[in-house]
Amino acid sequence: MVETSMAWHPFKCVEVVDEEDEKLKNLRKKWGEEVENAIRTALEELNEFNPSGRYMVPVVWNFGKGRKATLKEGITHMTKEIKNLKCKL
Repeated sequence: MVETSMAWHPFKCVEVVDEEDEKLKNLRKKWGEEVENAIRTALEELNEFNPSGRYMVPVVWNFGKGRKATLKEGITHMTKEIKNLKCKL
């Protein structure tokens, strides 16, 4: 007997930013390529982390390298913070 709650969906939906979008074109004309790229990056990240609701999701960030922190970097930072906290107590 096959469970009805299980379904097979072998397709992956990939969303890309539409290069011909009028709002993006207007952003570029009014504010320049740097602002357009910042908006594009923000939209792609929102879609990557939470495509269903597009609300913000907290992410550990490596500001020195300008990217998401790896798990190892996050754990290293937390360990240093805990050691600093112990020293202050």
